[in-house]
Amino acid sequence: MWTSETLLSADAASTDPRAVTGTWAPPAYRCPVCAAPLDEDPAGFCCASGHRYDRSRDGYVNLLPGGRLKGGPAGDDEAMVRARRLVFDAGLYAPVIDTVATTVARLGTPPSGGPLRLVDFGSGEGAYLAATATRAGADAWGIDISKAATRLAARRHREHHFAVASAYRAPFADASFDVVMSVFSPRPFEEMMRVLDVTGKAVVVRPGPEHLRELKALLYTDPRRHRDPAASDGEDWPVAAEEIATVAFDLVLDEPVRRLALLEMTPYWWSARPEQRAAIAASDLTVRVDMRISVFGHAT
Repeated sequence: MWTSETLLSADAASTDPRAVTGTWAPPAYRCPVCAAPLDEDPAGFCCASGHRYDRSRDGYVNLLPGGRLKGGPAGDDEAMVRARRLVFDAGLYAPVIDTVATTVARLGTPPSGGPLRLVDFGSGEGAYLAATATRAGADAWGIDISKAATRLAARRHREHHFAVASAYRAPFADASFDVVMSVFSPRPFEEMMRVLDVTGKAVVVRPGPEHLRELKALLYTDPRRHRDPAASDGEDWPVAAEEIATVAFDLVLDEPVRRLALLEMTPYWWSARPEQRAAIAASDLTVRVDMRISVFGHAT
């Protein structure tokens, strides 16, 4: 359940918006150029300085400065995103999606009242966010640097809010959310904690040591195991998890299209040679899915 063990001094309470609890306020975007609040109108969003961001016909808004990250990647491409949706729509990752949704839902009602304010850093095509929002009754927001992923998410889940934006420069004010999610995505600690209410929680999904071991064995001579998330906290994450859940199961891939989709939704696709892709498509395959779902609070 929600706790409020982190206490702020009277001086801090006058300046830190996370000190103000008990009054529900809806999240809102802020301008990626000047950080001023963005007001919404029928066509899109605008700040007091005149910076304007039109809503696409698919329903999302692009809040990357200049429309994209300077010199950076554009995120997952159309093929990778559609492969991931095929896997999710087939129910192959249903135990993971269900556990993420249940983890967030059982955190309980935030002390601010109103619906849970939820944001997904790296929301992809929207499956995790949509399932979690439904289970938790949340006001749901998703950001991703991939325009292809965000377009697909916004088309299917029009009841939620999606923006093309960087998790390292989230277009939200401080303390805007009760839960911040990151599922197999970048997890910038300081930025996640910045937008998280003082009583809020970060829910982070990372691969366990055995994740997709059989698939990697077909691609690499000496495949590396993932690091155990529980052992790496304190190194790649400054605070220890309050709890960690394990989701592990064997996934039977008895159709070529599903085998290739699983490969294509991962970074391993780019290092797979054509003959390796063909071999994976031609052979029945069972792979181990191994994930860790961790819950973090603000450091005390």
